Amino acid sequence: MKTRVIIADDHAILLEGLKNLLEKKGIIVVATAKNGREACDLAIRLQPDVVIMDISMPRLNGVEATEIIRQKIPNTKVIALSMHSNKQSIDKMFASGASGYILKESTFDELYDAIQEVKNDKFYLTPSIGKLYVDKKGKMPNGISNHSKFNKISKKEREVLQLVAEGQRNRAIAEKLGLSIKTVETHRRNIMKKLGIFNVAGLTKFAIKEGIIFLE
Repeated sequence: MKTRVIIADDHAILLEGLKNLLEKKGIIVVATAKNGREACDLAIRLQPDVVIMDISMPRLNGVEATEIIRQKIPNTKVIALSMHSNKQSIDKMFASGASGYILKESTFDELYDAIQEVKNDKFYLTPSIGKLYVDKKGKMPNGISNHSKFNKISKKEREVLQLVAEGQRNRAIAEKLGLSIKTVETHRRNIMKKLGIFNVAGLTKFAIKEGIIFLE
């Protein structure tokens, strides 16, 4: 049976190029997504074998999207495809349930190999960073970081925080998340209280530091 894949990335050229390369290898690309929310919706509906997930995406970042997908459809594997090689980003993706982490500077053949590995319930990392995380048997990465302040805020609050850090106003956030404006305001107050940060600039700085949003 052919492998079914969803690609999630907010760069159209990368999406199309990767789609063409995978299809030439006999892999079926059932859908592409341009933001994390769309990736979740498509994955839940289509239930692919693998989701190739960019970390830095609008509306919902790859870390949060991965967590949702793995909770809703645990048989679907997620491979991070990212330009970020810092330990914090890698740790968070694996903590959210990813099975692989590939740098965008890698070759297509490496991504293809990673797909085969995760389908067989193994873990895959780009070789230049993989030796820091897995043993020779390909077991689950160790040393996942525990960020106390990050863990103080709930999953829904992290979604709100990402949109605040992206410059969205309360009304727009409410529409995108299907919440009332009052609920969004409550989330914002709770976030500020839990983090001890009481302005948008500070929240944005925290979101960048914790990998909720990225500067590219």
